[in-house]
This record gives sequence, structure tokens and C-alpha cells, in this order.
Amino acid sequence: MIERRAMPPSSQVLERAFCDRMRLLLCACKFDPLLACIIKLLDNFSSTFMAATTLSIDESTLDLPPGSGIDDDETVESADDIRSPFDPTLIRVERENPTIDLLVKRIRHLEINLSPDFQRKGGIWTDEAQSRLIESILIRIPLPAFYVDATNEDNWLVVDGLQRLTALKRFIVDQSLALQGLEFLHQWEGKRFSELPRSYQRRIEETGVTIFAIQKGTPDEVKFNIFKRINTGGLPLSPQEIRNALNGPRVRELILGLVKSEEFKLATRNSIQDKRMADRECVTRFLAFMRQSPSDYSRKDFDAFLNRVMSDLDNPAITADSEHKQLEEHFLAAMNRARLVFGPHAFRKFYGQQYRLMPINKAIFEIWSVSLARLSPDDADRLIERKGQVLDRFAELMQKDEFAQDVSQGTGSPPRLRRRFSAISKLIDEVLTGHA
Repeated sequence: MIERRAMPPSSQVLERAFCDRMRLLLCACKFDPLLACIIKLLDNFSSTFMAATTLSIDESTLDLPPGSGIDDDETVESADDIRSPFDPTLIRVERENPTIDLLVKRIRHLEINLSPDFQRKGGIWTDEAQSRLIESILIRIPLPAFYVDATNEDNWLVVDGLQRLTALKRFIVDQSLALQGLEFLHQWEGKRFSELPRSYQRRIEETGVTIFAIQKGTPDEVKFNIFKRINTGGLPLSPQEIRNALNGPRVRELILGLVKSEEFKLATRNSIQDKRMADRECVTRFLAFMRQSPSDYSRKDFDAFLNRVMSDLDNPAITADSEHKQLEEHFLAAMNRARLVFGPHAFRKFYGQQYRLMPINKAIFEIWSVSLARLSPDDADRLIERKGQVLDRFAELMQKDEFAQDVSQGTGSPPRLRRRFSAISKLIDEVLTGHA
């Protein structure tokens, strides 16, 4: 059981300073019984807050901060990063103006990919929202433009407009949507497409839409940028969601398999919610730096780098099945080692056993998972035996401003990335050689 959760050192200092300042202020005032009570309360609070306490951790009951289970303070790009703009002549986007009937034909023939694996788990339109879209078409309100990746003419990927296309599919193709919550056309409440008068069916089918199609020959990095800039949903796609949409099933299945592994769930205590694919980004980072040495990393655009990694892993001409298998084995070994060394604190900022459990930090996941995976079995066993030293040294490292910034701000910056990997490598070497 948790007896008490302490706060990081900076928070302790602030709390103590507040109590001291309030006490001085009150003592300077004219004495009266009420002020005396307040001063006593402040004394009690300060001494209780600062008391040294030992945590007795029950791993099955440790709670986590609300949210995704991922450290939201991490930023990938640093403020001083300057991106070189890509050549605008490489952008090949054509405008098309088909009718809804032509779009529906593509949907019927599975020529527009509406796979649920391409979309986030949250934010799916309700039946009422989908019905309002159909009503907008019936009262002749123009629809926003659709954006698709038409690199494969036989299988479009949806950049923007997936929810609208899903609504059309449910109403016209599947006929699983009965209209509800309509604002104007109340007479069609509860009706399916086949139950509408033919004149209304024709109005839907003959409605024109605008489609901007990304054409073959557009480089992956340009497509990734278009995805980031064009996506206009209520909650814009995260970079990992975009990567997931741009790349094929081979790499998606590799990453998803690792995310669903028992080893990953145990190491992270199953604490990463996958609504924004943060769990898949952690795995992607691991795969990236198992394939490329961190010391050689020099890319300015970290997101584009991860997209290139996924693209290479999806291509059997570049990455054989045997390499996939080897990466999987390394990943599972790293998860087991992290759990045995760090326990509930694996892949989290760690200031000492007396401090509260922090959320998973993607940069820390990246450096520790890769570093542990690269150890020989004998070195891994020795590190596990000396896990107390590892935890102590890591807590000391987290107290250093430079390292704390390297895992929190501008984590995609090449100097910061190389520096944090170097720091962990040095820590491991010193523990293994007995110089801790």
C-alpha cells in the first residue's frame, strides 16, 4: 500500500517557502488567538509535508495521473529548430469534382480504405451527427472538401473526411443508419436510405463534392506534411496516427503486435491509453533506434524520420521478415529487463522511491528500451542484480537540469537525443564495471 506520495524536489522547496513566508508575515502582525492558530497549522503542515517518509509500494494498486498515461510535458521540436521547406514543385495535388454516387461506387468496391485501424479510437461521430450530415446534403448545404492520398488509384487513403465518408457508407451502402436528431426534415426521422422517396435518394446521389487527390510521385515526407496541415477534424490527428495512415499493413501489424504483447503491458503496467496511438509511437521510437545508431542521428524533422522508419519496415525489399523477428525478440527482452530493473517506475521520470509515480515518458522509453535491448544476456543479468544502483544513479541523473530538459523539451533535437542516449550508456557502463 502507498503510505504517502511525496513530490519532486522543486515542489517541496516551493511549498516550504510558502509556509515560511506566511509564517513570517503573520508573526509580524499584531498577535491575536486566530493568527496563533493559523501559525500553528502552518507549522504542522510544513513539518508533515517535509517529513522523510519511506514508500511501501503495492504495484497492483499504484494509481497514475489522469490522462493517457503518457507524460504530456514532452515536446518533440525545440523552439529554435528551423525546418528547410520542401520543394513546392514536389506537391502533386489534383482537384476532382465527382458526385456522391461515384464516391459510393468506390466505397462499394472497397476502393476507398475506411479501415478502423486508420482512425483514432475516440472522436467517432454519433448516429445523430451522421444524420445531420445527411440532412445537410438533403437541404443542399455544400460539403467541405475531401482530401485523399490517391497514390494507389485502386485504394484511396483518406487524409480528411473519413467521418463524412463513413456516414455516407452507413446510410447508403450498409443502410445501418436510421436518421435521427434532424433539425429541419423531421418527416424523415427514423428513415433509412431505401425508405426515402426516390427524389430524395437522387438528390443525395447527384450532389457534387470536391476532392483534392495527392497523386503518385509525391514524396512521403511531403505527404506527411500535407496530412499534418490539411487534417481538420475536431481533434487533429497525432503524428503517429498520420504515420499509421500513410504506411502499409506489414509495419502496422508489427507495431500493433508489440503493443499488444504481454511483455509491453507488464513493463508499462498497461498504463498507456491508445486513443492517440502514444503506445505505438513508443514502439516506433524503439524500432527506429534499433535500426539506426543514436550517435548517427542528424535529422531535423523527427516526425518525418519516424515516418521513414515505418516506410522502410513496411517494405520487404528493405526489411526482411527475419529482421522483423529479430526486432520483436529484442523488444520483448527489453520489456522484461525494464520491468525487472525498474519495477513500477519503468520508462518514467524517477527522483527516488519516496516520490510519486510519474507517467510514461516517450523519450525515456526510447533510451532505456534500446539500451536494455542492446545488452548481452550476461550484462543484462548483472544489471538486474544491481538494480538498486541503477535506480539511485538514474534518480541522480534526473536531478540534473540538462538531462531533465533532454527528456522533456525538444526531444527530437539531434544534440539532445544523442546526449540523453550517451548519459544512459555511461550510467549502465559504470554500474556494470563497479564504478557507480
